[in-house]
Amino acid sequence: MQKTIYLLFFMSNVYAALAQPGQELLKHFTNNPDFKQAPISISVRNCNTGEELMPQQSSWSITPASVLKLVTSATALEVLGKDFRFETKVGYAGSMTQKTLQGKLIVLAGGDPSLGSAYFHAKDQKHEFLSSWAQKIKLSGIDTIRGNIEIDQSIYPDRDVPRSWIWEDLGNYYGAVAGPIALYDNTFELVFQTASNKGGPAVIIDTLPKIPGLIVQNEVVSSNDQRDMAYVFGSPFDSFRVIKGTLPVNKASFRIRASIPDPAALLVQDLKQALEEIGVVIIPADYSSPSFQSNTILFTHESPPLSELIKVINHESMNLCAEHLCKHLGLVLNGTGTTEAGVKAIVNYWKNRGIDTEFFFMADGSGLSRANAISAETLVNILIEMKSSRYFEDYLSSIPLTGLEGTMQFYFHDSFLKGKAHAKSGSMTRVRSFAGYMTTRTGTPLAFAIMVNNFSGSSMDTAKKMEELMENIYLQL
Repeated sequence: MQKTIYLLFFMSNVYAALAQPGQELLKHFTNNPDFKQAPISISVRNCNTGEELMPQQSSWSITPASVLKLVTSATALEVLGKDFRFETKVGYAGSMTQKTLQGKLIVLAGGDPSLGSAYFHAKDQKHEFLSSWAQKIKLSGIDTIRGNIEIDQSIYPDRDVPRSWIWEDLGNYYGAVAGPIALYDNTFELVFQTASNKGGPAVIIDTLPKIPGLIVQNEVVSSNDQRDMAYVFGSPFDSFRVIKGTLPVNKASFRIRASIPDPAALLVQDLKQALEEIGVVIIPADYSSPSFQSNTILFTHESPPLSELIKVINHESMNLCAEHLCKHLGLVLNGTGTTEAGVKAIVNYWKNRGIDTEFFFMADGSGLSRANAISAETLVNILIEMKSSRYFEDYLSSIPLTGLEGTMQFYFHDSFLKGKAHAKSGSMTRVRSFAGYMTTRTGTPLAFAIMVNNFSGSSMDTAKKMEELMENIYLQL
């Protein structure tokens, strides 16, 4: 009996010693006065054994911000495959007579988020796909269109932003609508000339590209603050925009980015211009025709493969591309290309893979909505599940290296952890998150998620504390 008691006592001390490094790290991290009443959810698990090494309210479901993109991109890889490409088809409805199309030139939208994207084209080449389309249309034997250009957007019935996105986000580039057609990342630039004095007017001198019907109420003033503090307000498909805030003084040409109100209308405008530039005559006319048929297709334009799209999503934290994938997953798995169908499809997919999703609440595919909630435990379980995926190398390479790539280049500048972990960051007002993979200095492979909500200090200070925690995890676990 004494031997048994001694053995139990000895083993409990061993387990306590083993747990101590993680517990000490958590104690040091959570004792920060800025986190006094902040919900914190942390999970750090050994990828080989599945052992939880450092749980801190790991089952608490809190706002993740952009680390949610890790779930959306993982689901897309597993369901669609790394070689999946979005397709946009161009054709016509009507009749051809001596190189004259009597009818409609039709673009059958396929949900491609990469058309003219700055992430896949140099700035001076973003219109090249339109020039290519125009040349193909002309080579097909059309030099006159007696009718109009139409965008068939039937692939996704939902052409709106997620309903829980906030007003402050909608008019800005990161709040662009994901729909059947995306063009130039659904983003345009407003070019300002600011005054030499604080409080002086900041005047809009150009918009790039020209947006059909755009009306702007400009309330921006010049400031000694050197940051871009201007915000654009406006609804999707409404060409009226209000811009408020400040921009730095003494700028001859200062650019801010805003969301395009109606990407389909802009595509019609720019495709028409590309056709006219190579001599295709367009004579507007009303034309009624049967629905778009497959035998009228002239050509198909393909996006980059999914393996490249998810690099943009996770490296650059691109909301638009993540929302396109969310809607497309809804179409593929639930038969409807809507945000609502997409988030249900994603959650159910992981539930069917054995992940506990009871407290996983998903409102969009990008993490921009504050209605999203997930626990560190659930997120890490998905990360570990992806370790056995045939697409894991593509998935891992889509997650930026600390201090070097994508949004992670803004963290771990002078850290020994630079380049030694793959991590996705997430941030919004009073939310900071890191999640991904690292191998410790002793060779232990880890999947981790660190999420902090409603801290009282600055976002910069919170991020620094999280960097320190990750450094200590690397050294001590």
